[in-house]
Amino acid sequence: MNGLVRNLTTLGLTEYEARVYAALVGIGEGSARQVHEASGVPRPRVYDIAEGLAARGFITVRRGNPYLYIPAEPAVVIRHLKSAADAAATAAVQDLEALSLDARSKNSPIWYVQGEWSIRRHAESLAAGVTRDLAVVCLDYGEIGEFARLIADASRDHPVSVLLPNGKRGITKPLGDASLYAPKPFCTFFQENVFEKVYCAPLSVDGAAFLLEYIFIADDRVCMIVYREDGVRNAVVITLPFITCVQRQFVNRMIATAERIEGPGGSGGGSVPSRVTGQKEDCGA
Repeated sequence: MNGLVRNLTTLGLTEYEARVYAALVGIGEGSARQVHEASGVPRPRVYDIAEGLAARGFITVRRGNPYLYIPAEPAVVIRHLKSAADAAATAAVQDLEALSLDARSKNSPIWYVQGEWSIRRHAESLAAGVTRDLAVVCLDYGEIGEFARLIADASRDHPVSVLLPNGKRGITKPLGDASLYAPKPFCTFFQENVFEKVYCAPLSVDGAAFLLEYIFIADDRVCMIVYREDGVRNAVVITLPFITCVQRQFVNRMIATAERIEGPGGSGGGSVPSRVTGQKEDCGA
């Protein structure tokens, strides 16, 4: 009995609740006196414990003289307890992550994020903090679905621009009112040394392969870069103005010269090439 009670309390029952429920499962049904004898719970407490369990659907009360208590199926009770525990665990992680995010943003202008859940959580926090506009550079279409709702939700309240080097091809989920763009070359130096070599191609550093997936920029205050290092997904969040402003200027320039392929005003005309090609202009032009 003691091991069972420990497991039930781990799932969220109090010790007396666990003892009353376990006793009822063991005897099938019983009065307060029988439950008291089987569980060791003081008889006066059996009544209020049983009423609480009944309110949660864990036992049924057959009113009469005396009242009889009948346990719900263990599988049903355990499933409910596990679901509640999972929900509580998820909420706790979210709250703790929010506290961590606040602390990091106050104490450090650059920090690293690891793990799929943490990356999504930080992206959601970034989008929720937008006050003016959001820009997204999407280089991995295979994963855009996970951020589709985030982009669509943000586009309801603020302008959102999404740069898609391969056009809309491969985008299967709606992105709300976001404006979608296919970037065109605008500067020889940036096109050859930054966009093609850093944005769109793997980088090899000290034997590790880095591949850029996304850049999120909220206003020009927060920049989140999602990338893979030897196939493992990571992210870096930057609030240092010298970096965020420069990133935003690059993105703004790409948007200014890009071809709009879809947006609140409707679809753009023509097809979009699968690679960024065309006449390059000089940076000083």
